Amino acid sequence: MDHQFERRSRPPSLFTNGHDLLSMSNRSSPIFTGRSHSPSPSGSDYHLPMAHATAHNPIVLGVCAMDAKARSRPMREILTRINELSRGLIEVKIFGDKVILDEDVRNWPRSDVLISFFSTDFPLHKAVQYVKLRKPHCINNLSMQALLWDRRLVGAVLDHLKVPMPRKIEVSRDGGPKVGEELKNLVFERLGLKLGGLVVCPEVRLSEDENAIIVDDQVMEKPFVEKPVSGEDHNVYIYFRGGGGRRLFRKVGNKSSELDPTLNHPRTDGSYIYEQFVDVDNFEDIKVYTLGPEYMHAETRKSPFVDGVVRRNTDGKEIRYITHLSDEERTWAAQICEGFGQKICGFDMLRCGNGRKSQIIDVNGWSFVKGNDQYYDKAAEILTQTCFDVRSSPERILLSASEPVTHEEASTWLLKANVTVFRHADRTPKQKLKFNFPIDETWTRPFVRILNGEREEIILRESAQLSRIASAVEEAKGLGADGEDLAKLTLLNNALFSKIDLPGTKAQLKPVYSKKQAGQPRKLTKLTLVFKWGGEFTHAARYQSRDLGENMKKDITIMNKDVLNNVKIYTSSERRVETSAEIFAAALLDGAEKYGSVSASSTPTSKSSQDGRSIRSNLIGGPIPLIVRKDLLDDSNAAKDLMDDVKKRLKILLRPGEPEKRPDLTWPRSMKKDPVDVVKEVIVLLSNFRDIMTKNFETLDVDKIQDRWCCGDEPWLFRERWEKLFEDFCGVKQEKFDPSRVSELYDTIKYCALHHRTFLFSIFSEHGDEKPPFEKPPAQDRQLHELYGRAKALFDLVAPQEYGIEPAEKEEIGVLTSLPLLRKVVEDLEEARNSGESALRLYFTKESHIHTLVNLVLYSGLPIANRRIPELDYCSHITFELYERNGGREKSDKEYSIKLSLSEGAHSSNVLDSAVDARHSLNVQPRRKLTQHLPYSLVIEKLSKHFDRPLEMEDDTPLESPIAVLSKELENGGSSSDDL
Repeated sequence: MDHQFERRSRPPSLFTNGHDLLSMSNRSSPIFTGRSHSPSPSGSDYHLPMAHATAHNPIVLGVCAMDAKARSRPMREILTRINELSRGLIEVKIFGDKVILDEDVRNWPRSDVLISFFSTDFPLHKAVQYVKLRKPHCINNLSMQALLWDRRLVGAVLDHLKVPMPRKIEVSRDGGPKVGEELKNLVFERLGLKLGGLVVCPEVRLSEDENAIIVDDQVMEKPFVEKPVSGEDHNVYIYFRGGGGRRLFRKVGNKSSELDPTLNHPRTDGSYIYEQFVDVDNFEDIKVYTLGPEYMHAETRKSPFVDGVVRRNTDGKEIRYITHLSDEERTWAAQICEGFGQKICGFDMLRCGNGRKSQIIDVNGWSFVKGNDQYYDKAAEILTQTCFDVRSSPERILLSASEPVTHEEASTWLLKANVTVFRHADRTPKQKLKFNFPIDETWTRPFVRILNGEREEIILRESAQLSRIASAVEEAKGLGADGEDLAKLTLLNNALFSKIDLPGTKAQLKPVYSKKQAGQPRKLTKLTLVFKWGGEFTHAARYQSRDLGENMKKDITIMNKDVLNNVKIYTSSERRVETSAEIFAAALLDGAEKYGSVSASSTPTSKSSQDGRSIRSNLIGGPIPLIVRKDLLDDSNAAKDLMDDVKKRLKILLRPGEPEKRPDLTWPRSMKKDPVDVVKEVIVLLSNFRDIMTKNFETLDVDKIQDRWCCGDEPWLFRERWEKLFEDFCGVKQEKFDPSRVSELYDTIKYCALHHRTFLFSIFSEHGDEKPPFEKPPAQDRQLHELYGRAKALFDLVAPQEYGIEPAEKEEIGVLTSLPLLRKVVEDLEEARNSGESALRLYFTKESHIHTLVNLVLYSGLPIANRRIPELDYCSHITFELYERNGGREKSDKEYSIKLSLSEGAHSSNVLDSAVDARHSLNVQPRRKLTQHLPYSLVIEKLSKHFDRPLEMEDDTPLESPIAVLSKELENGGSSSDDL
């Protein structure tokens, strides 16, 4: 038997003979989160203690933490590796929010080893009761976690452990830390430290020159740091000598602090700790993570006091750098880990004096490293070892094996079904030209003929089809088109010539008819031709779709792997949506190792069957059950009239004059100007950028600025895209400004920042003739950031309102657009409840359906936990999870609960500064709680509120045939029959 798994007389603990993961230079490359690989924690020399467990009697590893933590990506990665390492000998049980919040601890699942830790909304007292009742081996001591709630208690323990900290003065206006008798006794028993006792409020004042704080007879000179005593309060202030200061706060978007020149006087509204400010090396602080006393990982990050700007990687996480810990620092880490009873623990450290001195400034408790596969491997190995240590200890008998499990424990809540609706993955910016041709003009006849008698919209995609439009343009010129009409035709012809071979190019020809009148056929009044290009699936979209599929597979595997045995995937007929679904399905159902890496050239070409038959993708060898449902997931014109009316009213929002007519909409507090004024600033910025770009295209060798272009782009396409934006914003009077152009501007900035950042920064730099290319703008050149900030604010104001301004309007547009989809979602939930089978139902669609479906949920009457809906970016999705508990032996005794959650998708609030690699991909953000667990009947009732509404009846009024229009002209002597 491997010596690492021998029976031991000592109590089991987290221990490994592994070396520090970070035995490397003080500074290495930044941690860029890539996709997860199949785990191989320590290679072929890792052996399982097969004699100590069987698949029929596995070790139960319980995870008692809020879903936001228990199902987070780091936890999924580690638990998935534990499953694979143990080969079925360890059973992972996620307790889940429903059990933790609503169930008595006597009904919580049994566990032999317990991972449990405090976070927002977590009932620590219940978890402590559970530990007393079931006595599992705890990775982290639950009772001791209460110490971390008060920074004064943390400081007392660190002082007792003789771990160095900055000099501090405590100002307790609340009588001192509140410590229960049980915790006092526990700390004294473990450490010999006495806590508690009344603390008298000291006298606090500033010195005459206001450069020092005086607490009784203790003096601390500025700069100093003021920390609330609550460990959950992150509003930390730094006071500078001479006046002013910086306010630190929990990260919001890309900000972690802000300068405040008026910050002079310390707060007097509560209890605070004052620490001497430490001038740290390299303007960095250090995050240290322990996996027991023998293994630790450390990363540096830019200190939030520098400028408050957070640089993020493609995962949306703060960029950090691996650093080596000295022997002394490792000793402190072990002392903190053991002293606080938190084997898996994070703490903050500062270094100064060129690394000669280090000090600990905070202890955070349970923390995982993010985005590091080697750390995940080691954490899984250590936790797996711990589980088998518990199994092999002669001092323990596994309660899960020795005592009968009561019915209440056996009937815990289990994930029964997952129904999720996704927006497609990343695409190139969509661009279009729109033309209206009056039907009574002779020169429009060639376009009428293209309809070929069709009374509905037709779409032309192939080069031969698009060439017919080019021929119609030439013919129209010869039939008398002149003036503005001729200019339109010339613009259309030029666009056709340059875009006909680009991916995604298409033309939509829509006949427009007169309004309905009783007893009268609707006459053809005009033709609308919309010429579109762009909107194509990108290489970044492939990684997003694949990672999304892999992550969902891992999440469902740890919640209830039976759900993966009954999967149906539906998609719209659009190429980018179908491709998103295909790559996702390959990762979900077969795993990344089955189809290898995804290259930009591996575009799936197979089409899904509309009758639900399985299709074969060229990415893998097996079938993927994709089902095309145009009726549920494709565009619908049902809400067109209502949305057109909304767009007309939105125009008032961003045009000067008549403020009383503007809708009352939310506007970010940071924007202290009126939206109309922000549009003016955007126009000024774009006018300046137009001049800069023109100059740089004339003076620079633009082909050398950026070595490699992706997504089929080239410098001339970049220029054309931006020239159109300049024309839309700067080429019209603000009174004529179209708010829909805001989305195009915002979309283009994001796209260029991810896929062509070097060219973007260089071509818009006033210093372009100095040292291009620029990977980021010179320090003094922040105009692009100003443009992005204003475009983002305008987008957040306008985009959600395009689907309705007033609540009733949002609901009505939702009904007209996504009611069939919501019906299907409810049917899926009802089927899963009634059939007895677990199920996974997935729908892939486009932005309009996500927005309108979310609106239907928001205005359904359900109690929404957070009504602030984020930007719904690529791969955003809304999830409906059905949970089941068998309350008795009969089927009728089962209980059901539904929980809704929402992900903003592949999004970064700071896209211009986000670190990107060659994938050019932002990773998909985790889901956020939309509702608590709600009774099944309540959710179904509220979501079904519109189901009794009769479906819109199709207008059966006869439509005039385009052929009839041409025939009338012939009868009037307009042309010869050869024209037909």
